[in-house]
Amino acid sequence: MIHASHLNLTLLDGQQSLTVLQDINLHIEKGEWVALTGANGSGKSSLVRTFNGLLVPSGGSLTAAGLDLRSPENRSAVKRSIQLVFQSPEAQTIGSTPEEDVAFGLENRGISREEMKARTLNALRRAGLGHKARAPVSELSGGERQRLAIACCLALEAEMIIFDEATSMLDPVSRKEIFAFSRELWRRGVTVLWVTQRMEELAAAERVAVMDFGRLVYDGDPRTLFYDSGLPAALRWEDSPVIGIGRKMRDSGWPSDRLPLTEQQLEEALCRYS
Repeated sequence: MIHASHLNLTLLDGQQSLTVLQDINLHIEKGEWVALTGANGSGKSSLVRTFNGLLVPSGGSLTAAGLDLRSPENRSAVKRSIQLVFQSPEAQTIGSTPEEDVAFGLENRGISREEMKARTLNALRRAGLGHKARAPVSELSGGERQRLAIACCLALEAEMIIFDEATSMLDPVSRKEIFAFSRELWRRGVTVLWVTQRMEELAAAERVAVMDFGRLVYDGDPRTLFYDSGLPAALRWEDSPVIGIGRKMRDSGWPSDRLPLTEQQLEEALCRYS
């Protein structure tokens, strides 16, 4: 789905050029779940915006959904396959009702009215909003608005959805619901790039990529990542009691390099090797 090689991005800040991304090499296969993390300002959002044509790389090569994004036509076409769900639920709503909001993207693609209605209602049902299809968007909770954003992606039949810190502004219950819903979509074949700084979300991934000052500094197993002494300071999770215990386990000769990140993983590890 994504093949970035030596990707660079430079943006203008007034009269000055600002280097945002440097020499990024990242490959995401169809059907993968990849988590992307890094401190604020590390370049995460800029990187994912190049993947569906919102930002244009300054150098290197980038192919998304089989399209070379150096072409302006392909940067427009890639949005048919790759969709973004943003951090702020309110910032991505256009229609006055969920039904109108989902239908808007389909109208722009010239979908027939009959098919548009069927796809809209099906997407809302899948997102758990079928009963609120004609409710005012202003009455939806933050979690419901994120479900609406996902419903828009489903109606457009996106092959890949990029969640750019999509749970960061939600309450704990809504956060867990959106994360669980996204995992279900992934199990059904949707490729997911999940951008987050939350340990519990990173711990669920088999693969984590880490950004630091515009560079990709790690790409691998999260169960070894957070015990790396070379990890950027903003991601060392020094206050995590589980990692504190994990370090002691490692130092005492623990027979595995897949150390725990969550309480559940710690319990499972202790039961396995006790």
